[in-house]
Amino acid sequence: MERWGANGIEFYDNNFFVHEARTAEFAERIRDLRVGWWGDSRIDTLLRYSDATWDLMRDSGLKMVFMGAESGSDETLIRMNKGGSASTEKTLIIAEKMARYGIIPEFSFVLGSPPDPEADVRTTLEFVRTVKRVNKRSEIILYMYTPVPLAGELYEQAKAEGFQFPETLEEWISPTWQEFSQRRSIQVPWLHDRLRGEVRDFQRVLNAYCPTATDHRLSGFRGRLLSTVSAWRYHTGTYRHPLELRLLHRILGSQRAETSGY
Repeated sequence: MERWGANGIEFYDNNFFVHEARTAEFAERIRDLRVGWWGDSRIDTLLRYSDATWDLMRDSGLKMVFMGAESGSDETLIRMNKGGSASTEKTLIIAEKMARYGIIPEFSFVLGSPPDPEADVRTTLEFVRTVKRVNKRSEIILYMYTPVPLAGELYEQAKAEGFQFPETLEEWISPTWQEFSQRRSIQVPWLHDRLRGEVRDFQRVLNAYCPTATDHRLSGFRGRLLSTVSAWRYHTGTYRHPLELRLLHRILGSQRAETSGY
């Protein structure tokens, strides 16, 4: 801060919050610096923190925490082997708690898992709306499901739908599988273009109605304009073909206009 004038720090350590006493000590040490900071955590980890530690994190400048909510369906969470550590109830509890402390939760969701990808997508999108009702400042990141080798029931269902991983190094380094590794691939047999389009349209309406806090250009008139223009779509659930929002995003140059994973 003294040498470079930094006013914010983002930690990419996935285990940053794993030990509460360490987090509390860190927050205590930097509290007087008045620097904003961000980090990654698990929902169940933060739910175990005491109110005193939450007070310290808020007072030390913690602005946002990235967490994997993963799904709006508890059944899907169980198939993901997340049944013990994640649940829709825990997601809503942490969203409400962070609203009280003024710290933004950034939730990632994985959509479109077999055996019924359409139902999985729509259940999770509706749950995202519930999260937003609990904490409107929640940031939402959406990914389309891609299989992980030997990952239990979901992987077996993916194979049953015709999915198969490469068998040679040449296949693995091909452009198609590089796209797959970045969650951009369309090479999954159970996800069709219409379903992908529904997710993209929902994300665009959501991003307009609730502009991201990470883009300071949207903190004033621009953000209010996007929110006003998109309000009727969000409240009526009319997400299809939001051409006016696409144009506005382009004019305003706003971030997060596209769904992650495409």
